[in-house]
Amino acid sequence: MTPNKSTWLALIALPHATLPDPQQVANELSDSDASATVSLQTAQLATIAWGDRVVAYTLVPRPIPADRLAGPAACAWYWPSAEAELARHTAHLLVTMVDESPGLVGRALRFTRLAQILMQSTTSIGILWGKSHAVHPAEAFCSVAETMSTEDLPLHLWIDFRCEPTDTPGFTRLFTTGMNALGQPEIEVRQFMGEPPTLIGHAYNVAHYMLTSGKTLRDGEVLGLADDLRVTLVVGESMLGDEQEVVEMVFD
Repeated sequence: MTPNKSTWLALIALPHATLPDPQQVANELSDSDASATVSLQTAQLATIAWGDRVVAYTLVPRPIPADRLAGPAACAWYWPSAEAELARHTAHLLVTMVDESPGLVGRALRFTRLAQILMQSTTSIGILWGKSHAVHPAEAFCSVAETMSTEDLPLHLWIDFRCEPTDTPGFTRLFTTGMNALGQPEIEVRQFMGEPPTLIGHAYNVAHYMLTSGKTLRDGEVLGLADDLRVTLVVGESMLGDEQEVVEMVFD
């Protein structure tokens, strides 16, 4: 199923049911690119016209459904206390943005900015990023969003780089979730001998190249990584058996 690349969604976990002030959010969103105007405001809902985009956020006075959080929280290696911290939330914001302007990376940057503003406008615990289904702690998310740019994309916020051990001792495999929403195939590594953080770093660099180079990916393309390491990018079927076409990183 092809994801809707015009509609962006996130869930922000809150310790208390508080709706961020719509006018404050609109003021923060307004920039040289586009002004933002509140078009609808109720006790639990706000809609903002942000240039040609439509932003909406709804206060839901109950926790995010447990089945949506359990898997992502358990797999958030970069947030060891995710399960315990997210268990404290009592309400959440359902955040959406409809953006049909050109450039999926630009849309992702804008939606990240929106999420940052909402999280900083009220006390928040963390966020579930809809395109990757990954969770992030509020403080870390906002810190990364503060410094993001078109040259330095916050890929860890947008993409889940998932590492798993293989049946062969000492080897790790990797797959991503979130690249497809940015207009690129997901990335996979069938086996890698080394530490998971090292593998994630290599996959991150390849993902950044795919999203910023402006080049059409060629099957069999060879990229140079750190320490004279080379990787060949092979376009083929996913190892996960879901019939999607992916880019496999094959290390020399």
